[in-house]
Amino acid sequence: MKEIQLEVPTPDGSMPVFAAMPQDVAVAPGVLIYMDVFGPREELDDIARRFATAGYLAVVPQLFHRLGSPAFAPANRQDDALDPAAARANQATSMQMSAADTAALISFASAGGFGMATGLWGAIGYCMGGRHAIAAATTHPRHVRAALSVHGGRLVDASKASPHNMIASSTVPLYYFFAKDDPTCPAAHQELIRQAAASTAGRVQVEQLDAHHGWTFPARWCYDKHSTERVWEKALAMFRSSLWSEHQPLLD
Repeated sequence: MKEIQLEVPTPDGSMPVFAAMPQDVAVAPGVLIYMDVFGPREELDDIARRFATAGYLAVVPQLFHRLGSPAFAPANRQDDALDPAAARANQATSMQMSAADTAALISFASAGGFGMATGLWGAIGYCMGGRHAIAAATTHPRHVRAALSVHGGRLVDASKASPHNMIASSTVPLYYFFAKDDPTCPAAHQELIRQAAASTAGRVQVEQLDAHHGWTFPARWCYDKHSTERVWEKALAMFRSSLWSEHQPLLD
């Protein structure tokens, strides 16, 4: 496995990116890993490394690059309050911004920026990143062919641009993993997403796991190994089905 840190040009300046990839492979499908509110860190890099060992070019973009690329200490106890600066960064980073970043990453990869040819992409996002992963797939469905939201937050709001409204216009497989008793995606929001998914003839699916918000990260109070492995099982199956059968490079 090979890993690199680099800067990817975007319309709003350069974006720091961590990438892990198989060693001595000329072409592979890619996985875009959308960060949670705490920003890029070793926990997310480890997720990229695991995808790389499965044969993917795995990329973790710094979605807060417009704000100077801050990162925040994860909340490691149940009663820890979110850093107000992290909440502001979350609020300031729109899906339109991350969709533009996704386009920049796809273009960068197509030009050989990662040192290998890359075909189709999958997307997976954690907490805050859940809605950004879904936005990647609904905005760029020719390239991003499947996406998962994992204990995603702020998936429903009162605006016409609410993230859950993307389901109706989606054309590729989407999967929502919900946490139980999740203040960032309460039961009423989960039900709205279930209702929207029910009209897609199985293209969009939802699943609630018996785990708390943030269950993915081993250093966190809420870590749940069973739920984490369930996500891996589903993500790898979706990406295998959607990316590997036709992962010839898309050069435009």
